[in-house]
Amino acid sequence: MKAVEIFLIKKAFTRKNPEAIRQEAEDLVNEKHDQEYRLINVDFHDADNAGYIYAFTAMKRPNTY
Repeated sequence: MKAVEIFLIKKAFTRKNPEAIRQEAEDLVNEKHDQEYRLINVDFHDADNAGYIYAFTAMKRPNTY
C-alpha cells in the first residue's frame, strides 16, 4: 500500500474560483484529517493556456511510516 496519496482538484478559472478552490482544498484537508491522514503539502497552479486552476494536495495515509 502506498504511504502518500495525492488529491487533485480542478476548476475552470474565473474571478471567484481562486477562493472557491482554496475553500474546497481546505474542506478536503479537514475531511481527510478526520480520517487520520496527515498533511504533507498543498500546492496551487494555474494553467494559463487551458483556463484551469489546480490544487494538488499530498497527504500521508494513516498507519503508514
